[in-house]
Amino acid sequence: MTIKSIFFGAFTALALSVAAVTAPVYAQDDGAAMVDTKAGAEVLYSGDWTKKSFRVSGEWSIYEENGVTYVRLSDDFRTRNAPDLKIFLSPRSAGDANGRNATDGSVLVAPLTSNSGGQVYEIPAGTDLTAFESILIHCEQFSKLWSAADLIHPSA
Repeated sequence: MTIKSIFFGAFTALALSVAAVTAPVYAQDDGAAMVDTKAGAEVLYSGDWTKKSFRVSGEWSIYEENGVTYVRLSDDFRTRNAPDLKIFLSPRSAGDANGRNATDGSVLVAPLTSNSGGQVYEIPAGTDLTAFESILIHCEQFSKLWSAADLIHPSA
């Protein structure tokens, strides 16, 4: 391997990283609609993230409004950037979930559109929340479980 190829590879990786961080954020065209939360929505579950591989700050909530269920990440949400971070609902508890089993039996809610700031994603219609024990942030490309949280009703 020549110094020229090493330099070119490192430069390309840096350029792609900068592009990923500075690119504008758009809602994904995969059915994961982003919406604004409104007062009066019923919060079904909420909590803080538990570190698995990487720290995630901020809170999350799952709420229902007008018959549609959403996941909301708080305005102070922040995590390390990665190429393929997605939110899943898992039938496993946060303690039992890991990078190898994170997607087994899970429902994909949506790819993250940003690694920081408030975000809202629609949970696929017909998803029975009682079938799931946790919410996950998972890097599917590298099978790396970022963070997890058990689904606990706020009044529990």
